[in-house]
Amino acid sequence: MAEADAAIVDNNWADRLLSSVDRLDPVVALLALVHLTGDRSLLSKYGPAFDGVPRAGGSSFSAKAQQAQKAPDAAAVAAIRARLIAEMESNPVPVLENPGPALFKQMAEFALDRQLTEDALGMGREAAGFAVGVGGIESTKVPPADFEVLIIGAGMMGIIAAVRLKAAGFNIRVIERNTGVGGTWFNNTYPNVAVDTPSVEYSISFAQNSSWSKYYPRGGEYREYLDGVARKYRIFDQIDFETEFTGCRWDADALQWVVSTMQGGEEVTYRARAVVMALGFLTRPSFPEVEGLDRFKGPVQHGGYWDDSVDLTGKNIVVVGTGASSAQISTGLADRASHVTVLQRQPNYMMPDPRVMQNVDPDELWALENIPFVTQWQRLQWFSSMMTRTATPAQIDPEYRARTGGVSEMNEGARRLSIGYLEQKFAERPDLMEKVRPDFPFFSKRPILDCGYYDTLLRDDVDLVTGELNSCEESAIVLSDGRRIECDALVLATGYSLEYFAEFDIKGRDDVALQDLWNPVPYAYKGMEVPGFPNFFITAGPNSGLASSHTVLAEQQVHYVTECLKHMVEDDLATIEVTEQACADFNEMLQERLENTIWMQSGSAHGYYRHQTGKIVLAFPGPNVEYWKMLRRPEIADYAVEPLKAG
Repeated sequence: MAEADAAIVDNNWADRLLSSVDRLDPVVALLALVHLTGDRSLLSKYGPAFDGVPRAGGSSFSAKAQQAQKAPDAAAVAAIRARLIAEMESNPVPVLENPGPALFKQMAEFALDRQLTEDALGMGREAAGFAVGVGGIESTKVPPADFEVLIIGAGMMGIIAAVRLKAAGFNIRVIERNTGVGGTWFNNTYPNVAVDTPSVEYSISFAQNSSWSKYYPRGGEYREYLDGVARKYRIFDQIDFETEFTGCRWDADALQWVVSTMQGGEEVTYRARAVVMALGFLTRPSFPEVEGLDRFKGPVQHGGYWDDSVDLTGKNIVVVGTGASSAQISTGLADRASHVTVLQRQPNYMMPDPRVMQNVDPDELWALENIPFVTQWQRLQWFSSMMTRTATPAQIDPEYRARTGGVSEMNEGARRLSIGYLEQKFAERPDLMEKVRPDFPFFSKRPILDCGYYDTLLRDDVDLVTGELNSCEESAIVLSDGRRIECDALVLATGYSLEYFAEFDIKGRDDVALQDLWNPVPYAYKGMEVPGFPNFFITAGPNSGLASSHTVLAEQQVHYVTECLKHMVEDDLATIEVTEQACADFNEMLQERLENTIWMQSGSAHGYYRHQTGKIVLAFPGPNVEYWKMLRRPEIADYAVEPLKAG
């Protein structure tokens, strides 16, 4: 009986292998075959069969080639697949685990079908999980046991910081106000909440997940993933939950940060040599000023403070806002509400990707889970845009603008993709087509991946109204032009305020408050450090966003924090602090470059990309590979340091 069961299992495995390899991208199949066999000559043998064949991956917010695509040589593909099946059936344990720099270059350039710079290769090796700390300091000393690093927040950034700093030998402690890890993905539970970055890309490089159920993970699944990472790397014992950060001050005598928190209604104080702020930049839900909101008798929900106990089934709901969370909420509520009215001040660009709502294909999932290194090479292909771009879609090309009046060829390609998709979806509804058509440059506010939102707007029980919420009555809202919309439930999908640490009392040297320095505009060196605040590191700080996904940003910034702290250990330093001049020079460079972007020349667009002063405080103006290089190790000439005291 046992033999019969084993035969069934073997047959099922063999059948799944055949069907999965048949559907597997032959480029990735060849790379997996190199790992399985250790035979590097396979690349030169079969590589020419793929010359000029488009590769998979790339940003979901970029235009894809529309011309007829060349197919690889069929005989070569068949030979690769047959060999891969034979090797998997014979012994699925790979001979080659980690290609060295030279072989990685050959494999990566085949995977992406382009030559790669040294920086792109270094970034790619890290992204694929084949290297850690490329370009960093070679440690010769172990951090002393009393080198305490306090990490504020146990969301994605805090978890990455905890894992990396613990691996580097530092004595870490994490404080988190919630009862579990996840940050944004712990707090946000609204209907249809999801990540709008592909799951293979939004994984962490050192904890890649081959078993995502969807191409774009739902919020709950991503939170469970982060929980699993924290457990795998055993950092739960270093996390103090239900501990709310309220502020910190620099103790110049002890050369430590004194950190104030609240636990169970009581103040609890921590001390640490270094502090890492891992709270993200969108942490405070933005509430519109609405007259008479307290008069409204129905339930009022906010996307950032969703109450799962409130039943909205059968309700006549108004959803205020048309950003990413509104699109997800409106789509999630349409099936349960009696009617949904979406109130928009301004439309957004919507990008198509049919996989946004789809489960991962079973054959693809089997390949990811069972064929060695399929996950890593698919991930690298998704990183191709970040690795190879020399400009961003927001950067204005002066020659292109003079010739066409547009932004750039890259920007225009993405804009046309979005507008073409809009026109196709609303071909029979010209009234809606005009309502959802943006009149500002692409990427001057955040574009959105269509999660079913356009189909939701086409429903008979959904209305799209352009206007601005002014006030509430008991059973209706009133717009600024006096129009009245009856409803018995109100959802404020109005996003978050871009306020860096505005609610915290953070004081550096000479008792100077961070918020006073940041009045009127937040600023930082490399988006991470501020003069007068030694050993104080900010993740997702001013002008460090939009060049990559948040996971990529987190890993790159945590690498830099680690390098700064390693330098302190190597040189026996008590403090490391960016100088006023270095910070000023960096920000002068930023603002000069930002002037030539559509974030500054944004037309009618509004949104959180711009500060209330008109300055751009969120975005880094260059491509991600530039920021990656900038964070390889600290430039010591930009810092003032203090040596450790003797004894």
